Amino acid sequence: MKRNFFLDHPVFSIVISIVIVIVGAIGLALLPIDQYPRIVPPVVRVAASYPGADALTVTQAVATPIEQELNGTPGMIYMSSTSSNAGGFTALVTFDIDTDPELAAVDIQNRVKKAESRLPAEVVQNGITVEKETANRLMTITVLSDDPKYDEIYLSNYATLNVVDLIRRVPGVGSVSNVGSRYYAMQLWVDPAKLADLGLTVKDLQNALKDQNRESAAGVLGQAPIDDVDLTVPIVARGRLSSVSEFEDIVIRANNDGSLIRMKDVARVSLEASSYSTESGINGGNAAVINITMLPGANAMEVADAVKKQMEEISRSFPDGISYQIPFDMTTYISESIHHVYRTFFEALVLVILVVFLSLQNWRATLIPIIAVPISLIGTFGVMLVFGFSLNMLTLLGLILAIGIVVDDAIVVVENVDRIMHQDRVGPKEATRRAMENLGSALIAMSLVLCAVFVPVSFLPGITGQLYRQFTITIAVSVIISTVVALTLSPVMCSMLLRPDSGHKKAKIFRLINLWLAKGNRFYCGRVVSAIGHSRRMYVAFGMALVFIWLMNRYTPQSFMSPEDQGYFTVEIELPEGATIARTREVTERAMAYLMSDPDIDHVLNVTGSSPRVGTNQAHSSLTVILKPWNERSSSDITEVRERIRSELSRYPESSVYIFTPPIIPGLGTSGGFEMVLEARGDATYADLQAAVDTLRAYAGRCPEFSDLSSSMQADIPQLYYDVDRDKAQMQGVPLSDIFSTMKAFTGSIYVNDFNMFNRIYRVYIQAESPYRGTRDDLNLFFVRGTGGAMIPVTSLGTTYYTTGPGTIKRFNMFNSATISGEAAQGYSTGQAMDALSRIAAEHLPDNIGVEWSGLSYQQKHESGNTGLVLGLAFIFVFLFLAALYESWAVPLAVILSLPIAGVGAYLGIFICGLENNIYFQIGLVMLVGLVAKNAILIVEFAKEGVERGLSPRKAAVEAAGLRFRPIVMTSLAFMLGLLPMVFASGPGSAASRDIGTGVFFGMLVAVTVGIVFVPFFFDAVFKAKARIKAKKNEKSLQS
Repeated sequence: MKRNFFLDHPVFSIVISIVIVIVGAIGLALLPIDQYPRIVPPVVRVAASYPGADALTVTQAVATPIEQELNGTPGMIYMSSTSSNAGGFTALVTFDIDTDPELAAVDIQNRVKKAESRLPAEVVQNGITVEKETANRLMTITVLSDDPKYDEIYLSNYATLNVVDLIRRVPGVGSVSNVGSRYYAMQLWVDPAKLADLGLTVKDLQNALKDQNRESAAGVLGQAPIDDVDLTVPIVARGRLSSVSEFEDIVIRANNDGSLIRMKDVARVSLEASSYSTESGINGGNAAVINITMLPGANAMEVADAVKKQMEEISRSFPDGISYQIPFDMTTYISESIHHVYRTFFEALVLVILVVFLSLQNWRATLIPIIAVPISLIGTFGVMLVFGFSLNMLTLLGLILAIGIVVDDAIVVVENVDRIMHQDRVGPKEATRRAMENLGSALIAMSLVLCAVFVPVSFLPGITGQLYRQFTITIAVSVIISTVVALTLSPVMCSMLLRPDSGHKKAKIFRLINLWLAKGNRFYCGRVVSAIGHSRRMYVAFGMALVFIWLMNRYTPQSFMSPEDQGYFTVEIELPEGATIARTREVTERAMAYLMSDPDIDHVLNVTGSSPRVGTNQAHSSLTVILKPWNERSSSDITEVRERIRSELSRYPESSVYIFTPPIIPGLGTSGGFEMVLEARGDATYADLQAAVDTLRAYAGRCPEFSDLSSSMQADIPQLYYDVDRDKAQMQGVPLSDIFSTMKAFTGSIYVNDFNMFNRIYRVYIQAESPYRGTRDDLNLFFVRGTGGAMIPVTSLGTTYYTTGPGTIKRFNMFNSATISGEAAQGYSTGQAMDALSRIAAEHLPDNIGVEWSGLSYQQKHESGNTGLVLGLAFIFVFLFLAALYESWAVPLAVILSLPIAGVGAYLGIFICGLENNIYFQIGLVMLVGLVAKNAILIVEFAKEGVERGLSPRKAAVEAAGLRFRPIVMTSLAFMLGLLPMVFASGPGSAASRDIGTGVFFGMLVAVTVGIVFVPFFFDAVFKAKARIKAKKNEKSLQS
């Protein structure tokens, strides 16, 4: 009798398990918690400003030179940019997921530096920022007050000075931004009429500011080399100015009669906001809105707790009347999601233990899997820490599925020991020794097969690979640890805990279960015999199953991921282009009053004058609607709330409304749904692009697949065109730069230099007073200096007329572009909506209009179609591992050919439940391959032993099927009941659970009812085919 090392050394076996638990517990304590793993491609953001310039000027002067340098950066996937009428420029460069974000940012910084020599001096002076985009939005903090003396400008600057810097120093915080901020600036509000009367121009004001508001070193008395001086004394002089009165006293000109013209004679000087283009608030009141993002890889829960503690400390020094709120906290959704997953985990564990007890019918036997399963799962946390994983939705879902898998090993060991103990009438230790002789290789084979399924697919590139990696390696590790426990601890516990049958009559429920299993076994063996006797029918059924899977894969609605209820969404209000911020504010306030009256809404954050879709634009307003906790809502579905709001806000006659769900994966796109980009290629003009957008939206409006289709294009914004007479300007001795800088300064503000206050640097701006820059006639008040000091109105040097033009110009990969955003309508998947939009574009748009996808849509287009590759890899590796294990090319075929039957159940399941073919379902399919292969191995292993004993393949297959029926049903039932909480999951994070659980549950249901008939059938068929081939070879050799 062969000795079993672990059975003979029980303490050693127990110590192995204790070490596994300790390492796992350390891993669990140190693992970061997050919603998703790091699956967002690195994005680097470049921002610049050219105040007073229109979108076309910004595109030509700023966007073009920067993009030419950025194009072709190593690892870049695509590049998009926005140039606005407010003079802003933003470029986003998206890189391949495997690119190092630090190196990418440095590379972009170097390329922008090369472009600076071709940019306008004022753009360089304003500064060009290059920074990594941090996608992990953590929370939003608002600093607010009901006291009227604390207006928005005060709150914004108070938050910047006293809150933002302290929050930035919290470990794990990525970026902190003051949304809609109104930073202090020294504003010089000029009276153009007074300026002209005194014969002064904007250039004179600029020169006076640059000369009298500057930091300069004045030297040192006694600087070496010098003799006979014992003390060095630095000379100190007033440099930069810091108060309103000091700026008012700046001398612009000294007249010959000794009189002085000071700044206060021609301008009103005040300390106020640098920009009034955006406004922010919460629940209809003034507030400074602070958005906080998290560094990749940080523990979301720990960072959020640290920020909250920091805010508690900061708030102690707030003046009376100022307070803070945290209206949005992503960790609420993350903790709720993970809480639901934990609940599902424990529900699954209880159901599995119940099935194990009903199957083994003995509390002693049940104790072994109850101890073995937690050891395997806890040990997995330690390996996850080594791999750099986090506790996220994917790894936790993987562990839930692993419950049903790892319990298999313990059940198989216990069931086999129990069977031998009763059949051979031997003691528990001897029965365990005999059982492990046969089971050791089968357990290792099953473990290797599961690893063969899971590990190769984790090496897929892109986001798909990252998602699979977290999931599959988690399961593979738990399976390996489970096998180690099944080979070490389980035999020891079997020898210690199991007892021979006392002969007492079993409880009625156990007798009924045994009767049911015995009947099932007889029926199953009969089906196997019938199947082997009617091979043609089986081949036809198998062929039909393959055709069914192909058809379902082709026609089942597809998407990348199912949208989740994350507890918030965005409402965008769009007024006619050119609307002032005052008009937008009025509509926004009306909308907010309605939103705050909704019983399901907790907070509404508003940024008036901006939207994620088009950037800064006074005709747009963005409202972030934050719902109450899931258990406090009256509506069961977030879709009901969105539709209710859409119905009400759509009635506003002066505006359009768009409602966007948050991105499914934070950082991938600006919203959920899809993002198509139309490009003006070749000879296509901006007008052609506008026509293409209108055509696409017109045809899309007739299709049922779309909801809320919107465009980022702003083509027909009212503009005043100033046509300068260059000849006349030259004849009058007026440089063109003076004309444009004067108009820009008076109407758009001009940044001159800086001043110091509160230990910070703020900017100094020149702009005309509001009564002098509201209408076309006000241009008559703007004068420039010509030859001989004559003051010439700018209107005499050119003509003006009204026209229309683009408000923002978007570019994609250096082409003028327009982004079409939208969501799939109720009853349609994102994949169907994207296919319909692609079809319309192909049929109705001209050839010089290109079509691209961005954000999550890009990933969906480029990562789709991987199902076949993933399953193909899984099948190939299972086959190769089994071939190596059995030293045969024929035996693995019996396992491989039985696997597709489970696919029929999986596709039927998502079809019945109305789900989509997405990444989670595909992960479930890979899971199915491993599970069904595991069951098939149990039958094939025993059938192969029967053939080696001299039985015919048919008899060996039927005998193995009968022997392994009970453990297969037991393990499959345990696994399927463990899936039930996932199939019926609800609440935050439930979509992912349903997508995985439904496919696997129905796949296992078909596999355990129909699929297990095919395993012995194919075993018999393969061995018969092998015998025929051998006979033909022998016949040929005899003939020769």
